Amino acid sequence: MDVKMITRRREPRQVTMKLIDGSLLRGQVNLFYEEIVLNRVSDLFTRNKDPFIVVFGAKLEETSSQVVIVNKENIIWIAPED
Repeated sequence: MDVKMITRRREPRQVTMKLIDGSLLRGQVNLFYEEIVLNRVSDLFTRNKDPFIVVFGAKLEETSSQVVIVNKENIIWIAPED
């Protein structure tokens, strides 16, 4: 059985994403993945095979949340803000 170490290390990047329902989601994604720091937000889609992206410090329209977990299939576009 494989055991995967869960880490709390973060390499945050501020992003805005548009979802298929037309809403805008703003927050941070973590570029630290499997013990390496990814160079670009796009690497979350090409290197990370997980179907979900975790957005923390999220603001969806007029609401705020600590964490939102988004299925990649629901994202139309994503833009880094920094």
